[in-house]
Amino acid sequence: MQTLTSAPPAGAQTTRVRIRPAPTYEPAGPGAMGAGATGAGIDRERTAFPRPRPGAGPSRKTVAAAAEARRFAIATSRLLFEVIDRRRGIAHLDDAVSPAIADQVAALVRHDAFRVAETSDTPGGPPARGTVLHRVHVQLRDTCSAEVFGSYTSGGRVRAFAGRVERKPCRVRGADPRAGGRGARAVLGQVEYRWQLVALEFC
Repeated sequence: MQTLTSAPPAGAQTTRVRIRPAPTYEPAGPGAMGAGATGAGIDRERTAFPRPRPGAGPSRKTVAAAAEARRFAIATSRLLFEVIDRRRGIAHLDDAVSPAIADQVAALVRHDAFRVAETSDTPGGPPARGTVLHRVHVQLRDTCSAEVFGSYTSGGRVRAFAGRVERKPCRVRGADPRAGGRGARAVLGQVEYRWQLVALEFC
């Protein structure tokens, strides 16, 4: 409400007060918009930037990223422990791990950090396996990174490991279009984002 007070006349003992409703400053609804306004702009804005609904699940992009990160982490962890157990060469890791992780794993293998004697509790029995992966868990941080942790057996003891995977830009090799025909050489082509193991710790 808006209150207007008029000046009292000379010699008056009281003040005359007149009260009237204040003008409307905000529209009461779609029908209260000014002339020529249709509300189309507001509708488009609400469509482009919808408010999150209470209890709404993750977006499709998040679900897809979680599935990709999990598949990559499990496959890379298996490959990693096969390399550590010397069932595969370090070259098999290729671009699945960062150069720093490749150097770290190569040093562990070179110094036999996980190597255990192939012994058996019973004479003539099967030899004990070296390093065996057991479980892998993946926790998505965002659509481009995830935390990885799990367990493995080494020397008859259950141990733990942890790491982080991220989506990194990677140049994909393709055939040189200028070479043509046979003997076309491979060149670095377009850039693709691929998952890569960028951090690794053993316990």
